[in-house]
Amino acid sequence: MAPADPVAGARALVTGASSGIGAALAVTLAREGATVALWARRADRLAEVLDAVRVHAPASQAFVVDLDDLDAIPARAAEVETALGGVDLLVNNAGIPKRRPMTALTRADLEEVMRVNFEAPVLLASALLPGMLARGHGRIVNVSSMGAHSAAARVGAYVASKAALEAYTEGLHLDLVGTGVDAHCFVPGTTRTEFSLPRAGNDAPFAPPGGMEPDAVAAALVAQVRSGEFEAFAADDLAATAAAKRRDPARFLAATAAHLLRTIDGE
Repeated sequence: MAPADPVAGARALVTGASSGIGAALAVTLAREGATVALWARRADRLAEVLDAVRVHAPASQAFVVDLDDLDAIPARAAEVETALGGVDLLVNNAGIPKRRPMTALTRADLEEVMRVNFEAPVLLASALLPGMLARGHGRIVNVSSMGAHSAAARVGAYVASKAALEAYTEGLHLDLVGTGVDAHCFVPGTTRTEFSLPRAGNDAPFAPPGGMEPDAVAAALVAQVRSGEFEAFAADDLAATAAAKRRDPARFLAATAAHLLRTIDGE
């Protein structure tokens, strides 16, 4: 039987938990009564977040995991299930940027971004689904990108990886009907995190980091988990932009192209 509250008392796994949205989400979930498993690559940063999480949820644990190692994911997922006694809530938050025009994209660029942003979340969800299905309840939240709902200029490969994740999530949502387990898509916009900072293998950032605070994004995601909505945006203006594009994609893209041309002329 599904719990009345899918957050309080839940055993949650959050990937990309060493900074940004993932770190804020781990602390928020713990504050709301969940026991949290934190996944990330950077042991030192992960330890700092775990300390903050354990203030609210002492049984929470951290695991140093590199999602680029696809073959290791099933065993690492089993490790978390053993440590927590199961996973009720998975948030596939981890991802890597790929700031590069499609005209300059290499095969290595494409393979890396699809491996980490699409294949890894799918494999992790697949590893945890049997336990959720056996218990008859669970939630999988896949974190997408506003780029998949607005403009993909100079980040086409990144947006393609997130669009693939959204299509997968929709298919999973439908395939889980009647099981007590559900899949959800969460869309943050620009957030004040290091995701937008200079990074090897990427072109220079478009602008100084700005946007929403990670705590506000985390609160929106937790609200979605509790509401059970399939798709949610971190803010109303993001949802409005996505709706505008859906109503008339050709007009939306034409306006975006015109803006880019004005920017180029201005340079």
